[in-house]
Amino acid sequence: MDLDLDVAYEAYLARFKDRFGDKKAGDFVKFGKHMVEKLDRPNFVRWLRRYMELHGNANQMLKDGATINEALVLDFQEASAWVAIEAPNLMEMFRG
Repeated sequence: MDLDLDVAYEAYLARFKDRFGDKKAGDFVKFGKHMVEKLDRPNFVRWLRRYMELHGNANQMLKDGATINEALVLDFQEASAWVAIEAPNLMEMFRG
């Protein structure tokens, strides 16, 4: 992963605070349709890696002209929520 994890975690903390206010690690909040908790750094890194993996898979499928399945969309939406990022509408992107 070519990402500065310290910078990524600080950005996550800022996004989380902007959206949900002051919460401590382990507190749960509702992000869209997902219940997620404020992550400590190790759990953030785990979810960020999952998000990046799914993001890469979706990009590759777009490049290949493949169709997307609903399971990937749901997994991507969940991973996005855990890292406090609004997921793009993958179904719309694939309709092109």
